[in-house]
Order: sequence, then C-alpha cells, then structure tokens
Amino acid sequence: MLRQAGNGRSSRPVFRGVSPRVHARSLLLLCLPFLLPFPARARASESCQVWLNGEAIEVIDTAVNHRREWTSRPILDTTPVAVTVLDGPAEVEVCFPGVPLETAVVRPLSLGITPAVEGDRVRFALEGPANVTVEYNGQVRGALHLFAAAPDTEKPDPNDPGVIYFGAGLHEAGIVRPQSGQTVYLDEGCVLRGAIHADGVTNVRVAGPGILDGSTFDRWKDILVPIDFAHSDHITIEGVTILDPAAWTLNLCKSGDVVVDGVKIVGARANSDGITIQSCERVQVRDCFVRGWDDNLVVKGYDGDARDIAFENCVLWTDLAQSCEIGYETRADVIERITFRDITVLHNFHKPVMSIHNSDNALVQDVLFENIVVEDAQMGRGDGANFLIDLTTTKSQWSKTAERGNIRRVTFDGVTVLDGVESAIRIFSFRKAYNVDDIVLRNITLFGEKITDFSQIRMNVNKHNGVKIAIE
Repeated sequence: MLRQAGNGRSSRPVFRGVSPRVHARSLLLLCLPFLLPFPARARASESCQVWLNGEAIEVIDTAVNHRREWTSRPILDTTPVAVTVLDGPAEVEVCFPGVPLETAVVRPLSLGITPAVEGDRVRFALEGPANVTVEYNGQVRGALHLFAAAPDTEKPDPNDPGVIYFGAGLHEAGIVRPQSGQTVYLDEGCVLRGAIHADGVTNVRVAGPGILDGSTFDRWKDILVPIDFAHSDHITIEGVTILDPAAWTLNLCKSGDVVVDGVKIVGARANSDGITIQSCERVQVRDCFVRGWDDNLVVKGYDGDARDIAFENCVLWTDLAQSCEIGYETRADVIERITFRDITVLHNFHKPVMSIHNSDNALVQDVLFENIVVEDAQMGRGDGANFLIDLTTTKSQWSKTAERGNIRRVTFDGVTVLDGVESAIRIFSFRKAYNVDDIVLRNITLFGEKITDFSQIRMNVNKHNGVKIAIE
C-alpha cells in the first residue's frame, strides 16, 4: 500500500489572490523559509546563486547519486536546481560562492554556448527557454541544472471545477487522483509533496511549471511513483519538474494516446527510472530532460504489447543503467515501432547508451535510434558494462517466460560520440532460434572518426546471431 503524505488527504485547493506571473522569476516564495519549509532534500542552495537579466531566481538543492553500483540504500549527494519561466533571451550569471573557477562548460554543447569565467562566477547568454547544465573545473559534482521553460499559453482557470489547482507554496497533497476530463495544474512557485495517480481515465492533463517533490517518502516503505497512469487514454503530461522520486518517476501502463512534453526529472534513489512506458500504444515523449539513477527512457512489456512509441528531442544524464532502453521485461507478443530520435546524452556513467534486452518472449522489431549524440561516454564505471550499443536475447534475473524472443530490424542512423572512453558494441543471441537479426549501423562517428568497417569498432558478438548485421 502507498502511504499518503501529511494528513493523508488528497486535497483540491484553489489559491486565489496569487500575483501575476513575473517572467524569469521562479519559486519566489520559497525564499521565505520561515513561511514555507523546503522539501526534505530540496533546500535553498548554499552552493549556487543564479541571476537572469540581473534578477535573482531561487536555487534549491536536490538529491543526486554519483555511485555507479546499484544499492538499495545509496548515499546521496546534492546538486543545485533552478526552475523558472522565461519568455525571451536572457543574460545568465551563475555564482558558485567561494569556489575559484578555472573552467566552465554549459551543456548541451549543441547550443554553442561559450561561457565567461571570472572569480567564482560564470556568465553566458540564452537565446530563449532551454534546459541546461553548468559544470565547472572539469567535474560533474555540484553542476547547476537550470530549467527555463516558455510561458504556458494554456494555463487553466484556477476556479474551473474541472481543474485541480495548486498555487505558489508548499502543498502536502498525498495522492492526487484526477478523474476523466480533469486537469491537475502546478503553477509557478508550487512545490507539491505527493503523487498524481489515475487508473481507467480519459482526457486528463497534468501540467504547469511547478515542482512535484518526492523527497519525504521512503523508498521502500512508500514506493510512491510521482506520476502513474494505468489503463488510461488521451493523457497529456507537460511542463512539470519532478525531483527526488521514491521509485520510478513517470510511469505509463497499458495506456494509449499519451503525450509527455517538457517534463524535467532529477532522480537519485534506487530504481529512480525516468520515463517508463510499459505495454502502451501511441505515446509521444518530447522535449524532456531526464537525469535518473536507473534507466532514463525505457519501454517494457508487462503482459501486453507495446507499439508506436517515440522519444524525441530529449536531453539525458545517466548516472546508472541505460540511457535509451527496451527491456528487460518483454512479456508481450510484440514490441514494435519504437523510435529514439534527436537524443542528447550529456553523461553516461554506467551501462549502454542504446540497448534492447529481450529477456522474455516478445518479438521486438522495427526500432530506430536516430541522431543520438553522446557528449561524454563513460560507460563501464562501477559495476557497469562498457557498451555503447547492447542487443541481446539472453535470459536475465527479470525473465518470467521459459522461452526467449527475437530482435528484428533495428537501425542506428546518426550516432555521434564526442568524448569519453572507448566502448564496444555487443550483439548476443541466446540461441539460433532466439536471435538478433537485420541490424543496420549507419552514419556512426566515434571521437571524430566515421565508422565504415567493423574493424574500427570493438565488437562483442556470438555465433547465434542472424545473417544481417551491417555497417552502411
């Protein structure tokens, strides 16, 4: 059973008299700790300060995990996070008080930002809304996560009876359970301690620039997934920031026609998978930032097929496990037409960037990995596996079926690794009858070298694979 926070009630508060939105300012009321206590592991940052166009915005510390080995009770670190609304260009100033800065990097590198460094400050310009990290002195610890979103043009009326509205401030809401046709809205400056769960609903929207915080829930006593929809259709989840989940972060199960847009996630505790899609159809995930301590973007088949799922234009930071994964649980007849497109992996420290682990009976087919950029490939740290790509039909600890399935028609088109360690590609079939076949690697560039032959890549293959594994 899931325990509810606070008084155990799922409230439906409407906070009138909230001041109009002030762009480039976020979480303003959180700077009044004597009025609004911070979430347990999300407190006013003492390590970082941020100004946008000369105006200070609130920065909080949230949990992250730098351990590269799975443990049920990891020792957590913190990193600064700033969540704001931005409606145009901004001059950004970041201060890491008392830290003599030598270098700084703003990611994603594709933004082409060259910051100026002076003393303990970093300055750079944003052309508009963006999700960026600011790292300093060649390390990842203490990196600022700046989430600057565009204003919400579809903000609902807080007085609408179909809206479950949470205004600026801290809300001990427990489990919020929207009904069909309702909107759950977390407005600017909102910190909602709790979760949003629904089963068997249609036409539900979860949205807003606020924060959904899981830090006060115990990982093993509560196992509280912050956003969880099952057997539901026509669902939209957009804009919210989710910090320190006490389990998987955003889970969809046996649902269809779902859009996940502009969600930001920073997770740290055991199994804090980012966006998990199990046995769903027609799902679009786009423009999201995901940093988790387990698989970041993952498709599973829990006793049902999965098809027509696309992850597009997402930025990932993978502290543990895989960045883009299908599996391991593949208890379905078919998992098909899965796309990972325009994905930037800022860091990957543990296991493969792209993987299909078919450890049950499904036929996994028609999968596309397109335009994948890995800025820092550090796979193999801790107890991880040093693979860029991993395709296998081997039995695992999560297998439930006696037979294995197959993997067919997988294309990797436009994979670029900018920096990091040399890694391998593994294609490993359980048996000839349960093999991996029809795999194409096209436009692969590793550390500036275009790959045209298998001799340029460290390969880990076995004799049970199919006949078509090609570089084009």
